Amino acid sequence: MKKLILLLILLNLGKSFGQSFTFKIDNSINFIQNGQSLRNTFAGGLNAPQFSTCKLNADEVEDLVIFDRTAQKIFTFIAKQDNSGKYSWQYAPEYETAFPSIQNWMLLVDYDKDGKKDIFAYTSSGIKVYRNVSTTSIAWELVADPIYTTGYSGKVNLYIATTDLPAITDIDNDGDLDIVVFDSSGNFLLFHKNFSQENYKDATHLEFKRIGDCWGNLFKEYFDDARFDQDCGSNTPVGNSTANGQKVTHAGNSILVIDLDGDGLKDALYGYIGATNIAALSNGGTLDRTSFKKADYNFPNQHPINFEVFPAVYYEDVDFDGIKDLIAAPNGYDNALQTVNFQESAWFYKNTGKNDFPKFEFQQTNFLQNSMIDLGENASPVFVDIDGDGDKDLLVGNAGNITSTGYRANISLYENKGNKNFELKTNDFLEIAKAQQLYEIKPFVTDMNGDGVDDFGFTANSPKGMTIQYLPNKAAKNAAFALNLSEAVTLPKISNLSNGDSPLFFDLDNDGKKDLLIGKGSGRIEFQKNTGTNQAPVYTLAKEELGGVTSDYLSGNLSLSVADLNGDGKMELIAATRGGYFRIYKNILEQNFNQFVEDNSGIWNETLGKYASFSLGGMLSIAIADIDDDLVPDMMVGTNTGGLRFLKGTTPFTVTATEDERNSIVYPNPTTHFIHIKNNYPAEYQLIDITGKIIASQKGLNTNQEIVFDLSNQNEGTYFVRILAEGKAQRTEKVLLKK
Repeated sequence: MKKLILLLILLNLGKSFGQSFTFKIDNSINFIQNGQSLRNTFAGGLNAPQFSTCKLNADEVEDLVIFDRTAQKIFTFIAKQDNSGKYSWQYAPEYETAFPSIQNWMLLVDYDKDGKKDIFAYTSSGIKVYRNVSTTSIAWELVADPIYTTGYSGKVNLYIATTDLPAITDIDNDGDLDIVVFDSSGNFLLFHKNFSQENYKDATHLEFKRIGDCWGNLFKEYFDDARFDQDCGSNTPVGNSTANGQKVTHAGNSILVIDLDGDGLKDALYGYIGATNIAALSNGGTLDRTSFKKADYNFPNQHPINFEVFPAVYYEDVDFDGIKDLIAAPNGYDNALQTVNFQESAWFYKNTGKNDFPKFEFQQTNFLQNSMIDLGENASPVFVDIDGDGDKDLLVGNAGNITSTGYRANISLYENKGNKNFELKTNDFLEIAKAQQLYEIKPFVTDMNGDGVDDFGFTANSPKGMTIQYLPNKAAKNAAFALNLSEAVTLPKISNLSNGDSPLFFDLDNDGKKDLLIGKGSGRIEFQKNTGTNQAPVYTLAKEELGGVTSDYLSGNLSLSVADLNGDGKMELIAATRGGYFRIYKNILEQNFNQFVEDNSGIWNETLGKYASFSLGGMLSIAIADIDDDLVPDMMVGTNTGGLRFLKGTTPFTVTATEDERNSIVYPNPTTHFIHIKNNYPAEYQLIDITGKIIASQKGLNTNQEIVFDLSNQNEGTYFVRILAEGKAQRTEKVLLKK
């Protein structure tokens, strides 16, 4: 396959292509942590996952569908069987685009009893339902938006707070699905009975009626203050009102209804936004009338669930034994006050009992997370040959993790071992986390001081505000980096730089000095011109809305990268967004700085059979390099869920040229040292590395002049010699350097 790709690239030299940039999701890069290869390396990390099962492929085994509230994204895993018959979860992103757009929460339940799970999900002030109408492929039909219920004032939308999770199950065992939610105050449980069986003798309808004022005769204002045997209709419990008689609102509750003790009655598990545990309510009533009698506020007894903010629980078979297990996870939108460990936010309790009489045994705090790269939140990658061995290693910053010294960000180093293998070497590169109290670290590599050698640096937030630091690389070019944290240079304070911004050092005005482009949290691109020198930069605001890119909350928190994505020797600007997408601006130095024109780009969609937009997560951060040695640049994408996504570049590697009577010879090829060019016309010659960077250039003023490039200080690999005349590329030749 590699040889075929190389052949296609060579055949396409000298031809023009449509200016589109294409990628495909790829999982062939192997990452090793603690001596083990990760099974789901590029699943992207999990923060606040909501778990459901659903059949995604043609086999009869239920697969796994996860919606993450912090990323507002669906993740799909198929049940994969090995040669011994054992099942495990395999990340399968090709199914994700088959789902409709979802916000806040999603649960999959088969309401119409056709053997296919349907979608119950958030809609404004209520619940919407998509019926599963899949045949040979996954398909959904919107059947209710919102669900309505009959209450005291007639038919109204079945209300649930945006923060909450409902219980959707057959409460009264009559064969159709009912819904239990907390009321708008967050103090009472409301039972919405489904009358599909009573009215139609089937389960295919969604006809709900609110039964009573508080299900189970329960009142609770916060978490561990449940009161039982309440007459909610006539006697409002003490503490349910403010001084002016208005209800106190305590929205932020999750509810799961299952039979915990095998008596045929539905018990309940609930979480509260201001509590760390899950409470279990025991039903001491009858099948016709639920009545909760006691509460256990530290459930389960063995290794109680404990998240710093708003836990929720899910009941699905995740270990392939046919019995539903318990999975607990936080249900917040973010890491409130940096108190949640997002590397261990999926707690798995194996059910060694029965579905209707469970016995939960704690297994792990990082279900699925231990099979993928999950660095907490806001992963930010950069490629660099840190050890000078000729291939690109990977550094990945993050927002922070809980340590013995508090919440601190760190940088993980994955060493490139060759043959598409990376191995984790350290989770605290240069011991930055140990030395400094930083958050939201975003590493970068560029020549900051103009000495011709790339330096290492990072932007980060700190208790004193945003900081940009770089460490001068004292090594020779292409040697292993020689860095000393004590020699870090802190750049002067940048005006308007704030948390959520992503700086990029790039010579935008082509004056030989690194300017500063800032992807703003608001969605703008700001241009700060370097009016000083590389050694003593002075950044002066030149344009608040570079390229006419204005503030846009939905696509805010822009993260910027530059690279030559199509081999034409010109740099593209890539802007990744909060919403999980990226934009590409072709030939950025030739763009109108008042109005950028976005080029076509896409990711291969297996479901649609074409290139299309695809959400990769949230708060994306992009690094670019040719990782699989096919000459085409690839993308490593960091996500807000602390993971990585790898996009293999499939953009045709273009070289625009006009072949005529002009002739030139490039030799020897392959070479071990020198490249000679003989040419019959005056021209400019550029030596270009695989990333599109011009590493050397010469001008030949005479005909039949021989030009020589010395590659002795370059790493072994692929290079290009580009010959230009009258400002246009005449020829590009691929050269292999072997030592």
